[in-house]
Amino acid sequence: MKYVYIDESGDLGDKYSSSKYFVIGAIIVDNPKHLNRIIKEAHKKYNKIIGRDLEVKGNKTNPFVIKKILKKVNSVDCEIWAIFLDKQNLHNIPNFYKYHELYDTLASKLAENIKITSTTKVIVDRSKSKHEDIRIFNERFSSSLNNPNNYPINITHANSIKEKGVQIADLLVWSIFQSLEHNNSDFIDLIKNKNVIEVFKKH
Repeated sequence: MKYVYIDESGDLGDKYSSSKYFVIGAIIVDNPKHLNRIIKEAHKKYNKIIGRDLEVKGNKTNPFVIKKILKKVNSVDCEIWAIFLDKQNLHNIPNFYKYHELYDTLASKLAENIKITSTTKVIVDRSKSKHEDIRIFNERFSSSLNNPNNYPINITHANSIKEKGVQIADLLVWSIFQSLEHNNSDFIDLIKNKNVIEVFKKH
């Protein structure tokens, strides 16, 4: 059994105030207990810094704590995959103006890089509320996975407060986003086992 935790950083808008990049990524583990333990230990050890926050997030957790967590992730047997879009290339994507379809297209590009070797549970940070949008996402994401032996796939859209693996995924994609959007590699350089791919790049 494998577990895939997915989150994103940046936005998909094309306004002046929108981000220049969008990142979506996944951390893949055999045992989610390792990720759960990292977050629980962080709350216990750095309780005075984290305070009453119920979850760890890149855009609000103290940078010192984020770095400590990222270093711990390197000790976990995992795969980290992420794709990013430079939004100068947004117009290279069919139907880029349809938000839900655009998100699904980018998530599917991520899925293409995830090799499925056993029954797999995918946990996505919840961004969709309509059942039909969730159904369409699940079908497209499942069909895009590198799963030649057709192992069973179960996809859930969860609140990140309840899923510590999603919180780890949040820190990972946030770290990649910082390196792209703000030229700050202090966080991404701490992550050893990572694969980051640009998609829809102009040729």
